[in-house]
Amino acid sequence: MIIKKLIQSEIDKIPEEQLEELYQLIKDFTTQKNNWHSQKRSTPVHLKGKVKILGDIVSPIIDEEDWECLK
Repeated sequence: MIIKKLIQSEIDKIPEEQLEELYQLIKDFTTQKNNWHSQKRSTPVHLKGKVKILGDIVSPIIDEEDWECLK
């Protein structure tokens, strides 16, 4: 609560023109932040077509009889 009061007291000292700029800056930042969260992750363009899948989650990459050498 103390931090909120300090921020409010500093905001109260800002001239009206700068206050409008501050509000616009906050609005723009909030818009950008919301856009960051709504974007889906995808493969980077420079890696597309260059990746080779060697195995998957449900099947191992090597045969079970070769597991002994990994112990």
